[in-house]
Amino acid sequence: MKKVLLFFIILYSFLYTQDITEASLPLQAKNFINLNLEGDSVDTVSLYQNGGGYEVNTKLGFNIIFYQSGLWKSIKINNLENNPNGIPRSCIHRSMVKVIDNEYPSSKITSITRENKFFTIVLNNNVELEITGYGIIVSKKNLEE
Repeated sequence: MKKVLLFFIILYSFLYTQDITEASLPLQAKNFINLNLEGDSVDTVSLYQNGGGYEVNTKLGFNIIFYQSGLWKSIKINNLENNPNGIPRSCIHRSMVKVIDNEYPSSKITSITRENKFFTIVLNNNVELEITGYGIIVSKKNLEE
């Protein structure tokens, strides 16, 4: 019974995503990658079924999930050694960059997630910020606690 259940779980995961080429990405997603991840290139692209969007992994270790429209939903960095500067600050609004640079000047961004009204940003010093697009910090959390 466990083997049958495992088989269906694996089968469902294959049906849920489909590998595609970079050329199949929406123009907005391609432009985002070219403008913000200069010098990097796409390694893999997966299409999520039922309007789930796209997942892109780059050769330098970035993982980006895009909505179906091509607007990014989340950006993560898998390896800070390959990317010592973290996620480029050009990926977020200048108002958010200003606040992060003032509050945490030597920090690197390791993860960004676009929520309903806020952005959740994780820094390399294990601080998680919930911040508006206007640069207002709504909450701070130390992930080590």
